[in-house]
Amino acid sequence: MAILITGERGFIGSHLVQYLQKLDFEIVFFNRDISDRKNFETFETDKKISAVIHLAAAVNKRSSEAFKKTNVEGTKNIIELCKHIQAERLIFLSSIRALSSRSDPYIDSKKEAEKIIRDSGLPHIILRPSIVYGPGDKKNLTLLVKRLKQLPFWPVFKFRMQPLYIGDLVQVIHKSLDLPPNSILKITGKEVISYTDLLDYMAELGYKRARINSPSFFNFLIKAMSRLPFSPFPRWQVETLFADEIYEGDQWSEKFNIKPTLFCEGIRQIV
Repeated sequence: MAILITGERGFIGSHLVQYLQKLDFEIVFFNRDISDRKNFETFETDKKISAVIHLAAAVNKRSSEAFKKTNVEGTKNIIELCKHIQAERLIFLSSIRALSSRSDPYIDSKKEAEKIIRDSGLPHIILRPSIVYGPGDKKNLTLLVKRLKQLPFWPVFKFRMQPLYIGDLVQVIHKSLDLPPNSILKITGKEVISYTDLLDYMAELGYKRARINSPSFFNFLIKAMSRLPFSPFPRWQVETLFADEIYEGDQWSEKFNIKPTLFCEGIRQIV
């Protein structure tokens, strides 16, 4: 039996592949554009696929069309592929923000993709991780840390997050191969970390800067800058961050007997 993975070249996918290969899993890669139906018509494999792990997704795009094309239409194509190759189950990496009361292109696309999967009739597992970080990541928390290291002083913002270490997530994905079908699992980081906490951890690691404590001003400033075409953070991503939504996760560490990586340990891998 083999496992087919989409998005294997991405941050999460590359870590997952490395982890599963160490466990001697046979892996089939679908390293094509999932939004293009033609790429599925020519795909062939002589392996019996026990599970499809669907990681490929649009994350930092700016247009609703880009999210819909990959996260919605691409997911529809993956479902048809699962049926064609008679995969035993589909594991879909969604986002904890699918639970948000907010609406933005990314959240909406993940919510729609989840509904499509639930209505597909396929045995499925939906995983909803919070913000994922770790070595090899070039976005999100790692990008923020990189920018902070470059600044001569630190502006103080006001927001919180639930960072989930990549090593913990790949273990959960592996363990989900044995979950009962049609399960949904909320995989949030075990700690709620404020922006100020992040600065404190960086200072402990030797990156000390003067802080300008004016969160209202800096929150407004970064929101305004996110509207510019050269901003590394799309406007919707900044607004979601400052919405300060904290979610109650499932007891994944107890369920799978996984020791969660503390943030004070994980941050050492990205600073």
